[in-house]
Amino acid sequence: MFNNMIIKNIIVIPTIKEYEKLFDYELINYKNIFSYAMNNDLLVVVTGIGKVNIAIAMTYLLSQNIFFENLILAGIAGAYRESGLNIGDVVTVRNDFFVDEALFLGKSIKMSNEIEFPVCLENKTTFLINEHLKVVDANTISLISGDDNLSKLYHEKTGASIESMEGASFGLVCEKFSVTSYQIRGISNFCGKREKQKWDPGKALKNLKNTLYSLFIIN
Repeated sequence: MFNNMIIKNIIVIPTIKEYEKLFDYELINYKNIFSYAMNNDLLVVVTGIGKVNIAIAMTYLLSQNIFFENLILAGIAGAYRESGLNIGDVVTVRNDFFVDEALFLGKSIKMSNEIEFPVCLENKTTFLINEHLKVVDANTISLISGDDNLSKLYHEKTGASIESMEGASFGLVCEKFSVTSYQIRGISNFCGKREKQKWDPGKALKNLKNTLYSLFIIN
């Protein structure tokens, strides 16, 4: 179905909950690989949460020789308190690190590239940036930092401002297919101790929706 498709924008969303706050097109399940919706020059793909789900979905999608202008990963993310970001901010990611593909040493971590087992060059992937948004670096994690000590380890290791569960994996698949992409995130919470995370996904997704429509869809 997607083979040799020509479309202007592809927006990739990790979860159905995020999708439902951003779009209202009917979702169609495709071979249990991902869900998708189409409207005019827009294809929206919902992959499922985490590194593995997004890698499977994007590998399949990009193998179909789709022709497009913009490929965007969009969703919510947590911000490290040291970043200076606020709940509801929308940011564009430049570098995204596989920070927890690593050796845990108790009070520090060594990423796998530091012990001669890199996931990719410097354990990071790189995205196009949108000049209208604040530019940040990100960490991609599977072990969520619901504790201040772990959050601090992640932040200090790379200097990243935010964390998500998909970004670097998405970026690596794109690099393997020689495709450039954006990663746009709305800040829904702070990282660290669960009781202090101040979750507001509604605000993050509202602002993210306005940003996506302004930068990619309406234009």
